[in-house]
Amino acid sequence: MNANDTLPRHIAAQPLSHVGFAPFGDVIMPGGQNGTPINERTAQRFDDLTVLDLETEGGSACLTVFRTQGATPGGTIPLRAFERHCLGSQTFVPLGQGRCLAVMTTGEQTPDESTIQAFIVEPGQGITVRRGVWHHPLITLGAADVLVLERKAARPDCELRPLSEPVVVTIPEK
Repeated sequence: MNANDTLPRHIAAQPLSHVGFAPFGDVIMPGGQNGTPINERTAQRFDDLTVLDLETEGGSACLTVFRTQGATPGGTIPLRAFERHCLGSQTFVPLGQGRCLAVMTTGEQTPDESTIQAFIVEPGQGITVRRGVWHHPLITLGAADVLVLERKAARPDCELRPLSEPVVVTIPEK
């Protein structure tokens, strides 16, 4: 190893929870007794699972699917950069048996790399990242389709900052 090489800092991915993810946004996970029976009681409807923030400066909702080749399900995943969207929220919901890794950090003008946290978004879960929150670009654990609800407008809304030092996320074996 030469003097310029730095060993990466390791962040352990953790299960997604409402409390753990609260500083960054909302966890979307229907359940419990809060559903309303619909369609002659053949289904339940769960309303207001997250707060969408998409209309700033003429923005509108854009529903899309991101298809990924995916990372390997176990081991470590190197991080590259953080991004944020100052004009709108972003919602990510893996489809089918897809799994995502939500890597989040705090920070005002730049990401605070000392506060990086990683959460595993399992099938049946989703997240909404509040506007202005730093997060790593989408990472899936294996190939997946991910439903994304985000702001669409004439003015682009993505600020990207590379990491200042190597960081990897350790994924627990399933």
